[in-house]
Amino acid sequence: MSDKDERRAGRPPARKPRGSAGGAKPKPKPTTKPKAEPKAGKPKPPAGKPAAAKAKPKPKPKPTRTSKPAAGTTRAKLKATTKPRSTGTPRAASTSRGGSRPSGTRRPATPRRDGRPVARPRSYRAPTRVPLASSGMRMKAMMVTIAVLVSLFAGRLVQVQVFDTEAYAASASRQTTTSIPLLPTRGTITDRNGNLLAASEPAVAVTADPTLTRERAREIADILITHLGGERADYLPALTKPDTRFVYVAKKVPAHTYDQISADLVEADIYGIFRESDPIRTYPAGTVAANVIGFTGGDEGRGLAGFEFAYDEQLTGQAGSEVYESAPNGSRIPLGANVITPAVDGTSYQLTIDAELQWTAEQRLAEAVRGAKAESGSVVMLDVTTGEVLALANYPSFDATDPGKADTANLGNRALTDPLEPGSVQKVLTFAALADAGMATPDTRVQVPASVRSADHRITDSFAHGDIQLTARGVIAKSSNIGTVLMAREMPSEQLSQYLYDFGLGAPTGIELPGEAGGSVPKGDMASYTHDQIAFGQGLSLTPLQNAAALASVINGGVYHKPTIVASGTDAEGNAVEIPRTEPRRVISEEASEMVRDVTQSVLAEGGTGVHLELESYTSGGKTATAQRVDPSCGCYRGYTASWMQYAPADDPKVLVLVTIDRPIQGRYGGTLAGPVAKDLLNYALPRFSIPPQDDPAPPDEPLDW
Repeated sequence: MSDKDERRAGRPPARKPRGSAGGAKPKPKPTTKPKAEPKAGKPKPPAGKPAAAKAKPKPKPKPTRTSKPAAGTTRAKLKATTKPRSTGTPRAASTSRGGSRPSGTRRPATPRRDGRPVARPRSYRAPTRVPLASSGMRMKAMMVTIAVLVSLFAGRLVQVQVFDTEAYAASASRQTTTSIPLLPTRGTITDRNGNLLAASEPAVAVTADPTLTRERAREIADILITHLGGERADYLPALTKPDTRFVYVAKKVPAHTYDQISADLVEADIYGIFRESDPIRTYPAGTVAANVIGFTGGDEGRGLAGFEFAYDEQLTGQAGSEVYESAPNGSRIPLGANVITPAVDGTSYQLTIDAELQWTAEQRLAEAVRGAKAESGSVVMLDVTTGEVLALANYPSFDATDPGKADTANLGNRALTDPLEPGSVQKVLTFAALADAGMATPDTRVQVPASVRSADHRITDSFAHGDIQLTARGVIAKSSNIGTVLMAREMPSEQLSQYLYDFGLGAPTGIELPGEAGGSVPKGDMASYTHDQIAFGQGLSLTPLQNAAALASVINGGVYHKPTIVASGTDAEGNAVEIPRTEPRRVISEEASEMVRDVTQSVLAEGGTGVHLELESYTSGGKTATAQRVDPSCGCYRGYTASWMQYAPADDPKVLVLVTIDRPIQGRYGGTLAGPVAKDLLNYALPRFSIPPQDDPAPPDEPLDW
């Protein structure tokens, strides 16, 4: 067999021994190799014959990768039959599938059918192995980590349970409890006879939780429209408002109306609409005493004007609360905790005014103002023995049930907010000061010229005359400016000014109503012409209430009573509430007060300016006033203010009335425009207060001149 044939047969070719001569073949060395099992069907060569002596075998086909070894072929046989590399270095033949291949070798690429070589598979680098620390070090690191975590948890626990206990408790409480306010009932206001002037009617504010109402907002809106009116657009924004669980849907809804809404919601199986107490303030008398009572408003129903404003805190009371455990949807947990702090209802007040007399005063005043085509008017009626206000009327006024429709200028109380020059009614106070100082009596004689010089001006009377001789009684009865100035010049300016302050002028009276003005009175160092002016009612200002209180003090025996509008108060439990009172003070002597009553009765006698205003069944005294009106726009006198003061009975006064008509166009004299109103009110009030009539009501016939 040739070398080529032997290589094909899987055996290495025999090497020739070095140094051999000729062509003689050396005897082959015996080799030890595994016996190949004869293939089936082929005879086994006889033993003892060398391979070279064998018959030339038929060449075997070259093995390929795809050929499978015959059954029973061993790994050794496969090695013997594997073709070595062309380099001559023997390599174990590749086995069939599943056979092993020496490490570090690659399978040769099998050519594709199209002749292109197959890409060799990508090789991967073995992962880098990081050596771990010893088990002791790992244990120490783990223990340190655990210690840090435990420290953090312990610190947080201390913060929550020690330092932030209240904050977290409050937060938890807010999430599991619901608190709703319990509003108190506002106190009532009645007149001196118990007639209701202001009260609170049960009502509610309709609220919603948008997280519960958003899905069925349209259905809810339709139910609200049925009972409250309006359109869907009025309710949908609140019912669908994002990022909140509380909104107001409607306010001041009567309680019975809400009951109907609630029934419809239950029938429709709708949840998320709630209510809060939101009482409606009612004024059964409407316009009667509206400027005195005032009104409430705003989200919390606070007093905004009049007595409602002045005594808002006392009338309001103190709100309470109800705190209960609630579910996440806001519903009450039936057996959960429930803590109620009751509300304390407000104090109720009884005023001194008489509603019937007040209504009468308002009606007569309105007629007089309209008849004179005046700008406004006021009426003040006082109990001269106590200072209680019996009526306090203003025109124009407003309806307390709907103040929004009124002109803002008419919402106040002109009788105590608008100071005016008093005019000739001031002469009564001037005479009272002179009488108390011993400088004049009703029979004091006064020589009255046609005019009198005062600085650069001349003072005249409203009626033309030459030189006349009047008593002090006549000066007041005829309302002589000149006579009053001449008498007042007997008193030093400092003393006259002090008397006026004692009569309550130049400062608010302190009545229990808001917005009272103080007026102005010249000080003791006034100029001489100012001294002359204030004697007959110019150069100073005062409100109708101040004027009425001062006049009452000089005809009631000489005692000043601070005006008051409050008769009594009662708290929520029915206990009497103390009403602060100012002690009366004496301003003139009883003798001086009697002289004042003397001269003022003569005003209604023959020759006086109020002769047509005497009462039917009572003696009375009075004083007219026709004051020039100061116009701030020009700093000059423009227009008039007509006033009339009257009281009765003359010998023991009980009721005083002061009527003021401001800026009249039809007429200007107080006796003509304001006098009839006062007369009618006294004729109505005196019997109402059970004051017995007098047998001879005619005024005394005393001399007015000499």
